[in-house]
Amino acid sequence: MKKFLYVFFVGTLFFSSSILHALEVIEILGGKATQIPIAVMPFKSFGATKNLAKVNSVIKSDLNRSGLFYTLDTRGVSASPNSDKEVNFSQWRSLEAQFLIIGRVDFLQKEKLKVSWSLIDIYKQQTILGGEFVGNKTQIRAIGHKVSDKIYERLTGSKGVFHTKIAFVEKYNNKKFKLNIADYDGYNITSLLDSKMPIISPRWSPDGKNIAYVSFEKQKPIIYIQEIATGKRRLLANFKGNNSAPAWSPDGKRLAIVLTYNTNSQIYLINADGSDVKRLVRSRSITTEPAWSPDGKEIYYTSNQGGGPQIYKFDLESSEVSRVTFEGKYNLYPNLSYDGKLLLYLTQDEGKFKVALQNLQSKQVLKLTKGPLDEAPVFAPNGHMILFVYKDYGKPTKIGTVSINGLKIDPLPLGSRQVQEPAWGPAND
Repeated sequence: MKKFLYVFFVGTLFFSSSILHALEVIEILGGKATQIPIAVMPFKSFGATKNLAKVNSVIKSDLNRSGLFYTLDTRGVSASPNSDKEVNFSQWRSLEAQFLIIGRVDFLQKEKLKVSWSLIDIYKQQTILGGEFVGNKTQIRAIGHKVSDKIYERLTGSKGVFHTKIAFVEKYNNKKFKLNIADYDGYNITSLLDSKMPIISPRWSPDGKNIAYVSFEKQKPIIYIQEIATGKRRLLANFKGNNSAPAWSPDGKRLAIVLTYNTNSQIYLINADGSDVKRLVRSRSITTEPAWSPDGKEIYYTSNQGGGPQIYKFDLESSEVSRVTFEGKYNLYPNLSYDGKLLLYLTQDEGKFKVALQNLQSKQVLKLTKGPLDEAPVFAPNGHMILFVYKDYGKPTKIGTVSINGLKIDPLPLGSRQVQEPAWGPAND
């Protein structure tokens, strides 16, 4: 039964809309998802150091992390060809490779590099995509991510997110806190805010220019919005009681927030400039953790109005409230895929907190992780990967990604950092 659910869920929910794109695009037959074997050869170096030529390792890591591909071991394979005319196709077919990536790195001048690359279809015996990127040598990883994005889009029909940024909170023995920004894979960390008090709930604006977050620096939770480019910030909400859980509307004009005033936690709407505060859900129960639908017409949230925490949705036009989750007694932390078809959330299952997906049309549920203490799952902008916090009893907290098919879970290379509260930025070009 579990195998059937996996095959049905993945085949019908995810792959049918993206991977079944054209004959040249990866085919998933019979509704069953398979990882695609792909080879990434070391890029040739011309005037660049070997370290800079290792852009292939970035591409390899990106494709592996997606869960849709597995990269073949190319050790022992003859030298990387310069073009598809030099490829030994029979050799690659014997290794069961379906695609081959080759490239070169040329040092230009004034610290500039040019990365050229080609994607070769082994069975068609031809190049199906190629290009080049020019940048500073310090941008070598960013260039690798751009190549990965192009390849991912060509083979899946969906935009890649390897060039995107994430935010997360780092803490030092609960005495110092940082709001950090990094590449999606945890590299190139920069600090946006340092504080001696906790920082929670960072949320990217839809245009990627601002982050809203909750700070305890005034001895209570207050919501700020901070501009990433300049570091300038402004107060959004400092009302009586607690101010928490900011969530941007898809157009970036409003936020849903949670206020207490003199009652339980309740969801309100507020303009991005801090004006026009309106209560959304009127309930005697707790309503918290708001998340917008991609079309901006509904807000999903967590409430205990039926007893234990479950996820509900509020229709902004009709004010109708309806329950969304029914499987399990403890479901929380809703997040919607970019197309509004999948609900991502945390569920308690067999005493463990796990990341789960629900098809909002069929109501079928797939548990992606095994727990036991998973937290804060959020979708990638294309809905194909998930960023979340995970830890085992007595072990340090980690941030990692899990592929939408549940086949690949990878920790970010954050070392011994104490990390929490991840947020995935938009895929703006």
